[in-house]
Amino acid sequence: MTQLVGVKGRPLPWYGWLGLTSLLLGEFGLLLGLLSIRVLFFCLAWWSYIALADAWVWKRRGHSLLRNRPWEFLVLAFWSVAIWNVFEVLNFRLKNWFYVNVPTDLLTGAIFTFFAYATVAPALFETYDLLRAHGVGDSLVVRPWRVRPWHLVLAPAVGLAMLLTPLLWPHYGFPLVWGFAVFLLDPFCYRIGGSGARSLLAQFERGDPRPALRLLLAGFICGGLWEFWNFWAYTKWIYTVPFLEDLKWFEMPPLGFLGFPPFALECYVLINFVNTFRRGRGWEDLEQAGPGARPWAAAVSILIATLFNILTYAGIDRLTVQSYQPFLAQLDGVPKDVLDRLSQAGMDSPPPLLRRTATLEGLRELSRRAGVAEGDLRALRSAARLVDLKGLGTSHYNELRRLGISRVEELASQDAESLALRWRELAGRKPPSLSQVKVWVRAARAQGEG
Repeated sequence: MTQLVGVKGRPLPWYGWLGLTSLLLGEFGLLLGLLSIRVLFFCLAWWSYIALADAWVWKRRGHSLLRNRPWEFLVLAFWSVAIWNVFEVLNFRLKNWFYVNVPTDLLTGAIFTFFAYATVAPALFETYDLLRAHGVGDSLVVRPWRVRPWHLVLAPAVGLAMLLTPLLWPHYGFPLVWGFAVFLLDPFCYRIGGSGARSLLAQFERGDPRPALRLLLAGFICGGLWEFWNFWAYTKWIYTVPFLEDLKWFEMPPLGFLGFPPFALECYVLINFVNTFRRGRGWEDLEQAGPGARPWAAAVSILIATLFNILTYAGIDRLTVQSYQPFLAQLDGVPKDVLDRLSQAGMDSPPPLLRRTATLEGLRELSRRAGVAEGDLRALRSAARLVDLKGLGTSHYNELRRLGISRVEELASQDAESLALRWRELAGRKPPSLSQVKVWVRAARAQGEG
C-alpha cells in the first residue's frame, strides 16, 4: 500500500488506514442495505473518523492524543458519556429529539449507547487538533481582554439563567441549553487556573482567540458529520424542534446547525471543569501531565458518573426511545404460517422484506420461493412500509392499526392534531407526542408525493 507522506516525511500510521478502510466499508455496507451495518453505522463511522483524524494529526505534527497519551484519550471518552447525558437529561424536559430502531436487548442497547456517546468529546477534540495541526488561526491575535471581578459574578448568573429558562419554558427557551455551561463553569475554571485548569476567559485575557475559533469550527464540522451519518443510520435520532419542523437538512432544521459551535465550547469547558480536579492533567497539550486526581476523588467521581449514566440510560429508554428494532413477528394480524415461511427465507424484519420486494419481479420471486401468496406478501409489504417510516416501529404500527390505519397512504391523509388525541387515548406507556405524530404524518405525505 502506498504510504502517504506528510510535510515532515511521516507516513500515516496503520490505525489511520484501518479507520479509513472501516469507514469506506461501512459506507459500502449502507449502499448494499446490510441491516447489521445500518444498525451499527453511527458508531462505526465515528470511531473510524476518530482513528483517522488522530493518525493524520500525528502525521502532521509528530504527536497525537491516541499515539502519545492514550490514557487521556480514554479519560475523554469516559467523561464524554456523562457530558452528553447531561443534555439527554435536559431533553427529558425539552423533548427536542427522540430515538428510533434502538436494539431490543437492554444490555445491547446500553453498550451501543455507551460507545456512541463516548465519541462526542473525542470527535470534537480530534477535529480541534486537526485544525491546530494544519495551522488554522495560527496568526490570529486580539487585544487582551481584561477580566474584571464583576465578569466572574455576572457570567455564572447568565449561565444559570440560560439553564433554568429552557426548563421553565421549554417551548421557547430550548436554544439556550447550547451554551449555558460556558457562562456557568468557565469562570470557575478561570479562578483556579493556577492549578493547571484551562479556561476560555484566560485565553482571551492573553489575547489568544485561537482555541475558541478552532472549537467553533470543530463544532460546525462535527455537527455536519453527526447529522449526515445519523441520517443514513438505522438506529438514529429524529428532531422535533418547535417552530422549525417544516424544513430539514438531513434530520436537522437548518437553524439547528448553529447550535453545534457553542456546543463544542460547552464540551471544552465541561472537560476543563473535570480536569480542575485532576491537578494539572489534561488532553490539550503534552505539558498537561500533572499528578492527576487523588485516588479517592477519582474513585468517587467515576462511581457518581457511572450511576448517573445508568439512571440516564433508564430515563432515555423510558422517555426518549420511541421504537425498537422491528420484527415481522411483532405485527398484529399476520398469519403464523406466513411468518414461518418468510423466516425460513431469511425475511424476519421489515428492511430486508422491503428491499427484496422493491420490484414486482422481486415480489413474485419471493412469493414463489417462500410459498406465500402474492396478496399476503403485498399486504405485509404495505405494513412493513408503515413500520419502517421514520422508525415508526411495530408497537406504534399495532396502535395505528387499531385506529384503522395500516398503510402509509392512510396515515398521510390524517390530521396530525386529531390523530394525536386519538392515539394518546389508545397508546400504552409511550404515547407519541404531537410533534412526533407530525413527523410521521409529514413523512407519510412526502412518501406519497415521491
